[in-house]
Amino acid sequence: MRVALDAGPLLNAPTGVGRYTRELGIALEGIGVDVRRFAFAWRGQAPAGVRRVKIPTRAAWSLWRRFGWPTAEGLVGGADVVHGTNFVLPASRRRGVVTIHDLSYLQADAFPGAERLKELVPWSIKRAGAVVVPTEAIAAEVVDTYSVDRQTVHVTYEGVSPVFFGATPLSDVALAGMGVSRPFVLATGTDAPRKNLQRLLDAWGATEAGAKGWTLVLAGPSGWGPRLRRTEDIHPLGWVGDETLPGLMAAADIFCYPSLYEGFGLPPLEAMAAGTACVVGRYSAAPEVLGDAALVVDPTDADAIGEALTRLLADADLRKTLAIKGRGQATRYTWANTAKATAEAYQAAMK
Repeated sequence: MRVALDAGPLLNAPTGVGRYTRELGIALEGIGVDVRRFAFAWRGQAPAGVRRVKIPTRAAWSLWRRFGWPTAEGLVGGADVVHGTNFVLPASRRRGVVTIHDLSYLQADAFPGAERLKELVPWSIKRAGAVVVPTEAIAAEVVDTYSVDRQTVHVTYEGVSPVFFGATPLSDVALAGMGVSRPFVLATGTDAPRKNLQRLLDAWGATEAGAKGWTLVLAGPSGWGPRLRRTEDIHPLGWVGDETLPGLMAAADIFCYPSLYEGFGLPPLEAMAAGTACVVGRYSAAPEVLGDAALVVDPTDADAIGEALTRLLADADLRKTLAIKGRGQATRYTWANTAKATAEAYQAAMK
């Protein structure tokens, strides 16, 4: 099977969609799929093996909708299936597959450019032979919002990279080079409203953890939300590369992910794989993905977040118990399984 895979998310520093696209492509090749990566993008650096048309993304969207050109399979020299990995299915002469990671673009505080997705997502769904989503929770949202036939929606849970399992914690020297000292709580995510980091800071202040020698470390790229304050016990790191993240997660005593909304929520599973106890917001997919392996709290309630953190800060045995349960939960999710489920979606789209 030849698959034209939209590798546009790989052209910039990878966030969640970028990691999904990279890992999925590798795993598909691992089960014998001929993956032909392409990108229609003006900015960013294309990795080796990505066939690229250097064109502004918005211009490509306009051409696709008005003229059905340029086609993805034309760029890569032919394909049986075209897979739009990032909400939009590129122009194609064949019915393709589109991944809808979540419906965050419909929220009032959505990311810049979300307005265009309100048109492009339903346009893509209508042309797709199969729609891929990361959880049953998002499948239900897509079906309810767009009146999609549930039979065409395929749940393909994401995976946890092996590098997180048994990751070696960063040394004190390496942490010091980043301005971090033990013990610390780690939170990751763009400073965007739905990541809820401001409420985490409010909760952190109520724990009095700083007075007891704890630090809250924030790792993630700049976003479109308000700038987060920095104090003696709050340390923003900015974006952390994939070569450093597993060790940083393993070195943390607690991982906190208070997000208001996620389609899957990969970072908590990665932290679990690294052996770190987690506090997580109760977004719709959290119970489905995490089970009882994390403390799941109301993310709109700063007191609830603070109480969960205080509980873990004071109870090393609970942290150990959650770390053991979390690692077991994380083993359920592999990119090989993601690839197999995605290949089934490709077969359905080709019928």
